[in-house]
Amino acid sequence: MTLRVVVDNNLWIRALLGGRITLPLLEAWRAGVFTVVISPPLIEELIAVCQRPRLVVRIDPEDAERLVEQLRFRGEMVEQVTIPPRCRDPRDHPVLATAIDGDAHAIVTGDADMRADAEYRLATMQHGVGDLGGG
Repeated sequence: MTLRVVVDNNLWIRALLGGRITLPLLEAWRAGVFTVVISPPLIEELIAVCQRPRLVVRIDPEDAERLVEQLRFRGEMVEQVTIPPRCRDPRDHPVLATAIDGDAHAIVTGDADMRADAEYRLATMQHGVGDLGGG
């Protein structure tokens, strides 16, 4: 059984910025160590974040486009139908909904607040989604 993982966009952005801690994550996915579970809202967010003025000058647009295309082609795209339980930060809802609807085994995130949110952690546990931490 292949590990099914939702990767929070903060880690994809770090990888695009050349973060040494997150590059092994990208390499492991490309090597087939796990399946990325992704959804249209997460793809849209990734594109929007890459176009923020402070990041657009630091992220190679071709690298960003290549990552988005790889996620669309190699990731397992799921439609979000679940309205997740409340989290402290509503921006985390798409990540949790993608994990639930995609039957993910884990969410990998560098968002310490997300991992510290008791309601979020309870919701993930109730749906069999773990936390692999992150950079």
